Amino acid sequence: MSSVKRLVYAVIHFLREQSQMDTFTPDEQESLEVAIQCLETVFKITLEDTHLASSQHLIEMFTNSIQKNDMLPVSRSLPEGVVKADQLKDEGNNHMKEENYGAAVDCYTRAIELDPNNAVYYCNRAAAQSKLNNFREAIKDCESAIAIDPKYSKAYGRMG
Repeated sequence: MSSVKRLVYAVIHFLREQSQMDTFTPDEQESLEVAIQCLETVFKITLEDTHLASSQHLIEMFTNSIQKNDMLPVSRSLPEGVVKADQLKDEGNNHMKEENYGAAVDCYTRAIELDPNNAVYYCNRAAAQSKLNNFREAIKDCESAIAIDPKYSKAYGRMG
């Protein structure tokens, strides 16, 4: 629990610094204070718990982490599951062209099981569900796609 408390302490410290800036409206500053109070209450942390402080500010840790991740080499080989999922997506696309929507749903579902973080698979399954008049399922799939990639405009259009 100590690493969790240290993280929360860092978040509280960051939020306190932000709340003292003049960039927020009074309502926003009040919201920051409420957030701080909630975190302090839930994790039983006070300002006196300075032993939880880190030598780096939270924003520095975050920035360093992002920079390290950006410098990692991109892998040229895809994990086997991702490759198979993409094959299933292509198979589902072929079923859609043949108007075999049930088989397309099955392919996209299997692709999602292998790679649940790919918004395209959900959006494609939504198209097949829509063709089967399964509109609630189609909306759920569009919402899942948007949750994964909020900028995926096709999912918004398809949901509409």
